[in-house]
This record gives sequence, C-alpha cells and structure tokens, in this order.
Amino acid sequence: MIASVVILVVILATAGYFWRDECLVAECRGRMLFAWPIRAGDFFEVTYTHSLNLSPVTDVIEWNGDDLTVTKSIFKTFGAGIPTPVDAVGSELLFMGDHYELIGINKHMPGFSIMTQQTPNQKITFNKHEVYLLDIIELGAPVYITVKRVPFIMRAAAITFVWV
Repeated sequence: MIASVVILVVILATAGYFWRDECLVAECRGRMLFAWPIRAGDFFEVTYTHSLNLSPVTDVIEWNGDDLTVTKSIFKTFGAGIPTPVDAVGSELLFMGDHYELIGINKHMPGFSIMTQQTPNQKITFNKHEVYLLDIIELGAPVYITVKRVPFIMRAAAITFVWV
C-alpha cells in the first residue's frame, strides 16, 4: 500500500514537472511572482499612474505566440509626456468621450521590465487575474514580465503569492 502511494506521488510530481503551459510570468531577482496560462491572441493590461499628470494610463499588450506586442494605450488626461502619432508612436489618437486611445502602437518585445514605485502603483490585469505589484514585491524591485513555458508544479508553487 505504501509503495503504491509513493509510486503515485512520484508519477504525479513527474507529470507536474513535465506538464508545461505557456504562461504570462512576472519574475523578480530569480523568483517567480506569478504564472498565468496564456494563449496566442490573449491580451493583458498594465495600468499605472503617469508621472507628470498623475492620471491613470493603461497599456494593452497582446501575446501573439512569438512575442509581446503593445497594441494601444488608454489615458484620461492628454498632456506632457503622453506620446502621440506625431512622436512616431501609434497610428491614430482617438477621443472616446471620457478617455483617449492611442492605437496602432505595434511595439514588439520579448518581455519588459517594471521598477516598482509607489506613485505609479503598477497593476497587471489578465482575464480574472489582477495584481498590484507592490502587493507582492517590495518597493523599488525590478519585475520582468514575459511569456514562457512553466511547469505546472512551479505554477502551483506561485500560489503563495498570487492566485493562479
């Protein structure tokens, strides 16, 4: 009986290691903060407070299966430090009644870094997941956001920080 349980545990642990999903991952200093399964065509958002006009900005980012692509930026207040198509950022600036959308950004990247700060108070939102980075890592920490294949067992270990 005990041998059967041990064999089952070994099989489950091995399967948990080799069962890998593509995940939206946040890491800091070699520690995984979260890993959320993602598929090509999925979008997530990074929201922060703009450092000059102190209003919220949301960047919409798509995982296209090869890299991350910033598709648009949404903001309430237009002003200094907000990029426009004139700055060669995006293809069109739209006023949507209560906010602006800078669309057609199409900036491709394998991943990006965020330095946690109190004033921007960065938030990552994806599907039913939402996390303020300062809730899971200390002020001034470098957080790297990317997509990679993560073993199920490692995703399960990240539950202590953020619900997966």
